[in-house]
This record gives sequence, C-alpha cells and structure tokens, in this order.
Amino acid sequence: MIVVKDAGHGATSYGADGTEIFVPAPASRVVERVGAGDAFAAGYLAALLEDRDAAEGLRLGHLMAAATLITREDVPTAADRVELRRLFPPDV
Repeated sequence: MIVVKDAGHGATSYGADGTEIFVPAPASRVVERVGAGDAFAAGYLAALLEDRDAAEGLRLGHLMAAATLITREDVPTAADRVELRRLFPPDV
C-alpha cells in the first residue's frame, strides 16, 4: 500500500490490488504547519495497527494533522478520538 498526501486537498491510498481511496482533508485553521505530516503518518499507522480500513486510516491521519496545525506547540495536547471527530466531523 502507498499513501500520497496532497497538502490541504486530501490523501489517496493505493492498494496492492489496484484500489484507490481518496479522503479529502477537513477544513482547518492553520497556526503552524510544522509536524502536520508526521501527525498524519502517525494517525494513519495507528489506524492500521487497530485493523481499520484504509479510508479510516486516511481520516484519522487528517484528524491528527489538523489537530497539529492549530497549535504552535512542538507536541500538541493530544485530543481523544471523540474530541477530534467533534472538531472535524466526517462530512466536512
């Protein structure tokens, strides 16, 4: 599987079986961009470790990146999944 992140537009997962899954990035206020890519990767990999599908991984990656974008801190306060979904609902 390969994941391609396109900044604020979204991310696409390309599966070994030829499947492509695109998940748009949620709208987010940007305070500081540093760390957002790493946060996206961490969210995506965390979903894979929980046996979630690629779409859920992309979504969690976006949510973690968005949480990082809204702070100037090197390590933002980690929100739980309920809070992240409240801030960035799936239909955004």
